[in-house]
Amino acid sequence: MGQVAGEASPASRRRGPGARESILDAIRAAGRLSRVELAAITGLTEAAVSMTVRRLLEEGLVVETGRTPTGGKPRTLLRLDPAARLAVGVYLDRDTTTYVLTGQTGGVISRLARPAPTGDLLSHLAADIDVLLAGSGVDRARCLGVGLVWPGPRSGVARLDDTPPHLRGWDGEQLGRDLAAAAGWPVLVENNATAAAVGEYWVARVGPERAFAALYMGSGIGAGIIVDGRAMRGGHGGAGEFGHVCVLVDGPECWCGSRGCLEALAGPRAVVAAALADPAAAAEAGLDPGAARRGAATDFAAIARAARAGAPRCLALLEDSARYVAAAAESVVNLLDIDLVVLTGPGFAAASFVYGPAIMRRVGVADARTWRRSVTVTVSLAAATASATGAAALVLQSHLRR
Repeated sequence: MGQVAGEASPASRRRGPGARESILDAIRAAGRLSRVELAAITGLTEAAVSMTVRRLLEEGLVVETGRTPTGGKPRTLLRLDPAARLAVGVYLDRDTTTYVLTGQTGGVISRLARPAPTGDLLSHLAADIDVLLAGSGVDRARCLGVGLVWPGPRSGVARLDDTPPHLRGWDGEQLGRDLAAAAGWPVLVENNATAAAVGEYWVARVGPERAFAALYMGSGIGAGIIVDGRAMRGGHGGAGEFGHVCVLVDGPECWCGSRGCLEALAGPRAVVAAALADPAAAAEAGLDPGAARRGAATDFAAIARAARAGAPRCLALLEDSARYVAAAAESVVNLLDIDLVVLTGPGFAAASFVYGPAIMRRVGVADARTWRRSVTVTVSLAAATASATGAAALVLQSHLRR
């Protein structure tokens, strides 16, 4: 992971969760659990659960919250203290920088949105983080660090043709290191798709036993994959490049250097380019081919709004894109044997009414006939803050094992 400070080593990420992490994650997903239920869910012995819970109570991470009646002795319920551990998530969008303060239950304690900075980026970020913490009234000593969402691979400079002006020339991991020095907090850097997947996992209280893929559409297409409650990263931290699944062997060249990639054929940039080349579609969406571009995500949202309002050419462009996205999504579902796909990010938030049904139609036939499973495709209810929340959650998650 693109870490500046406070992250576990690659070897430790491959280890299974320990007792602390298993217990805290189970309570997070369920809300409230008894010690007996924790033993059943985690597979730990009752003695191990009791010992670990005692330590968590002493540290203030877990609190007792009433009793539940049973056939015998009532069981004491446990819940997480939301404010016991905190982290800040920062999402660097083209026009707006979103800051969230998140507790260990995954809820947003406070939120701040600022216009994209036009001056010294580091000074603006550090100052805004201070404003967020000061305005929330929390104990700053409980903040563990900052999760920073970078638009693209964490290591390397983002694509110049769609990089927000205030991020041009920056490398994601270098920005994280410099922000750590400027703000005085450990900073962890993550890409938007993986951060959004972790955010969905925490905010939607998905259980650690359920694997799923969060497909993310912004100006490009990516995916975050969660297995056993953790983000899948691959050998070099690049797992989840959904946009670079090949969907046409002899297709157009992609910016990555390969050919026929999903993003090159059906991503937001491809849809916008097709609309600009079609006078009728451009008119429906209110796009002026001769005007300066506002960014692929913004233009794509205009096309989606027109399609939702019944514009036939814009709807046809989205439906053509959705065919390719659905085929790639089916490959992900089959490869990972998952039964939950979450659509998130501004692109899917705007156009899920086309992409969601297309994916369901694609996977439904084989699921019923061959694989005997039922795949659920859902739209994130926290798409606007999922990436920032997920980045903060990754900071918290990195401390669960400590």
